[in-house]
Amino acid sequence: MHLKGPWQYRLLDTSEKLAAEGRIKLPATWQECFADYRGGVRYLRHFNCPTNLEPHERVFVIFAEIGGTATVSLNETELGTAGGRPGPFEFEIKSLLQPRNLLVVDVTFHDDSEQPGGLWEAVALEIRGD
Repeated sequence: MHLKGPWQYRLLDTSEKLAAEGRIKLPATWQECFADYRGGVRYLRHFNCPTNLEPHERVFVIFAEIGGTATVSLNETELGTAGGRPGPFEFEIKSLLQPRNLLVVDVTFHDDSEQPGGLWEAVALEIRGD
């Protein structure tokens, strides 16, 4: 299940001239969403628990790529950090799932090169059997 579509965001440095919070459609590069702003952004996305999960199945949140460094939380529980290197990142989340869930990704991006930043690749939930 891809977590595309509208995400909420909040700038972590409100001294910038951008809107301090709003909605964006992801995936999209930092540059598309925030232009020349460099600093921190909190991305927030609500989703419902996948239905008909079997006891042997595991659920992961997967980030195909993150530009910058990120701290990832689900339902106010920190899952860990991601980003800072190429490649996918994943966290197992089944034990934390509730009927309605809040995924929070705090991304810090300071790179002035043309490398894409932020949640510029797919974010998805994946169900796997043992």
